[in-house]
Amino acid sequence: MKNKNFLHPKRCLDSFVLIYVLKGTLNIAQYGIQYELNPTHFILLHADTEHYGWRESSEYVHYYWVHFHIPVSPVYISQEQYPTDISQALPEKYIVPETGTLTHGKRVPVLFSQLLDISMRRYPASEYLLHYSLTALLLELAGEFSSRLLDSKEDPLHIYKIQDWIRRNFQQSLTVGQIAEIFHYNPDYLSSNYRKLTGKTLTQYINSVRIESAKNLLTTTDFNLKEIAFYCGFSDEKYFFKVFRQYEDMTPSEFKGAFFKKKEVSQ
Repeated sequence: MKNKNFLHPKRCLDSFVLIYVLKGTLNIAQYGIQYELNPTHFILLHADTEHYGWRESSEYVHYYWVHFHIPVSPVYISQEQYPTDISQALPEKYIVPETGTLTHGKRVPVLFSQLLDISMRRYPASEYLLHYSLTALLLELAGEFSSRLLDSKEDPLHIYKIQDWIRRNFQQSLTVGQIAEIFHYNPDYLSSNYRKLTGKTLTQYINSVRIESAKNLLTTTDFNLKEIAFYCGFSDEKYFFKVFRQYEDMTPSEFKGAFFKKKEVSQ
């Protein structure tokens, strides 16, 4: 909570800063662009870029913020550069908008509260929880952006809703027929049009979600390969190995070994 007449200090940090306003108005600028952020507004301040308050607040200001680094160099694109083809508008890497208003305003405060609570804890797993909670927060922003993007385009399949459902249910035994029934589509219609719009089959998308989950478990838990396979929705351990090799060009064991070898070298 900031007092009346609050003016954000001028500074340039080596980390990104995500700000979400709860009450009042935060007046802040970066790249010389002045933003007036009201409740449910957010902004992503870029690393190594000067930002500053351009006007004092006239009331109490309450906002959440979090500093973070990312392991790879970010790619910045303008709204005009964003693909108009819906199949290209669903990238493997998530796109987080620089600023905007959140439609589902209650979710982000909860995620910020979780981050704050975890940061106050002191036990070995807290660092992993912080990473997961921050990822969930950024994915919430990316998800809303993707949802609005798809709603603004011709999307007869409601692709974002289908993919969101898959991400929440990938641990189950999933079939195209089951998904088609849930979303009230003919299975053949769903399969052909999903591939036409995204360039991938539904099965490929399901497997990609499962493999990403498996990679996280391989590098953050002591689960054996059979446990990971079943946890990620693969009923057959051999099929899990086959799919993992298709996506990563190595076995799960080789992936785990390479990850920890790389980690040892970097330390």
